[in-house]
Amino acid sequence: MKGRQKQMRQERARQRMMDAVPQADVVITNPTHFAVALSYKPDEMEAPIVVAKGADYLALRIRQLAEDYDIPRYEDPPLARQLYADAEIDQQIPLDVFEAVAKVIAFVNGLKRKRA
Repeated sequence: MKGRQKQMRQERARQRMMDAVPQADVVITNPTHFAVALSYKPDEMEAPIVVAKGADYLALRIRQLAEDYDIPRYEDPPLARQLYADAEIDQQIPLDVFEAVAKVIAFVNGLKRKRA
């Protein structure tokens, strides 16, 4: 019974995470294994927040949702692995990756301006 309850909690948490992907501003990926979705609203946040992260199958689902919702994907395997390992969902990114993530967000914002 306890095992089933734990499984149900994990499934609900995973679903909430996947529901948050459409609000992401960028998804940083390792081409096949990792995906981390970040949201950054400069007026509301001090630093980007991890809204979803996953490995293997979950990473594939995050990449698919990003494509469905036209969320830019940025391929950076070392950064994706580090964010996956060190960052927690619904938390700000770790300080040691702040500069790398800032460059990614600046790049993505530049793409958005070109499209507009």
